[in-house]
Amino acid sequence: MNKMLATTFAATLIGLSAPVALAASDAASPEMRPAAGDGTQQESGSVGQYIDDAAITTKVKAALTTDELTRARYIDVETTRGVVTLSGEVGSRAEVERASMVTASIEGVASINNKLTVRP
Repeated sequence: MNKMLATTFAATLIGLSAPVALAASDAASPEMRPAAGDGTQQESGSVGQYIDDAAITTKVKAALTTDELTRARYIDVETTRGVVTLSGEVGSRAEVERASMVTASIEGVASINNKLTVRP
């Protein structure tokens, strides 16, 4: 279990380095940014939001992994602007409900999109 948490943490850190590098390169080249007031919005949000979402994803994965019922066996977690999407297959309806409860207990979760299905 510690190996899984360490792997998740390492993957999160690696994933966080790319957007920071991209943000730095955007700051160095103002011609690549839209002019103020042209109505263009960044689709992916700010680097800070990306980091917040990555932190929420990591916390949810860790909580689901340590929960006695879910153990995060087949649960994928994605976070966008605080909205957590749970997907994958679990063994029972109780696991679906418990995954939502565990996710809701994590600070920063704005809402949950539970797409978990029960294996036949």
